[in-house]
Amino acid sequence: MIDWLMLAQAIGLAAIGVAVVIVGLLRKPFNDWILGAAALTLLTLVVQAVASIVAPLMGAGPTGDLFEYWVYLISALLIPPAAVMWALIDKKSEWQSLIVGIAILAVAVMAYRMHQIWFVQVA
Repeated sequence: MIDWLMLAQAIGLAAIGVAVVIVGLLRKPFNDWILGAAALTLLTLVVQAVASIVAPLMGAGPTGDLFEYWVYLISALLIPPAAVMWALIDKKSEWQSLIVGIAILAVAVMAYRMHQIWFVQVA
């Protein structure tokens, strides 16, 4: 796994998540920009999944528990689509954007934890 990629992902998603949460707290409606933020979040996770498959094959395996890492990654992959579906279903609420923002922040925290499992945690 690439160290800078995971840290950049966690920091970038945290910034995007904070921006979307602010939009949500201002009670702005769910729009294409917020959908794009969720799509970007999902795209970074797909890139991480591909890198996570390739890295051990190249001899750069994790120092922590690989099963725990994959549980985090698969769970994180499910969060953005679930948040978008929730926001689209809950049309009468003015908190749709906040739902997606909190989901992106949760994924940012999970990305940082995946970084810890891959690079820091000793098995």
